[in-house]
Amino acid sequence: MSTETLTYADVVAGVQASLAAYTQAMDSGRFDDVLATFSSDAVFEIPNFGVVAEGHDAIREYYATTTGGAPLRHVVVNTLVSDQKEGEVEVSSDLLVLQKGDAGWGLTMVGKYQDILRSVSGAWLFQRRTLSFAI
Repeated sequence: MSTETLTYADVVAGVQASLAAYTQAMDSGRFDDVLATFSSDAVFEIPNFGVVAEGHDAIREYYATTTGGAPLRHVVVNTLVSDQKEGEVEVSSDLLVLQKGDAGWGLTMVGKYQDILRSVSGAWLFQRRTLSFAI
């Protein structure tokens, strides 16, 4: 099915599947699966911290140096899919990050994702993923 014939509901379902695949892979430490949600020329950035990783190798390196330690759960909510055009969509989501410590699970970060996803062979892949933290 081409992106021209997809309904808004089809697009939202596909985008939600990509967001869930990313989040589940992140929380399980499966970084090859995380990378599979990005296009090969994707950009991941965190402007608050001056992070810009372009392409799979740079994105893999960023995740390898910043993850580990106590278990995390990324909770992605309030996702809005907008501006669908030519096989791309803009997506905005809120992010809560929970971390397990000695006292149990607690909220450690609040942020927002601003994403551009591109349809590639029937899957929605991140072309640009921008994470901003409420500090």
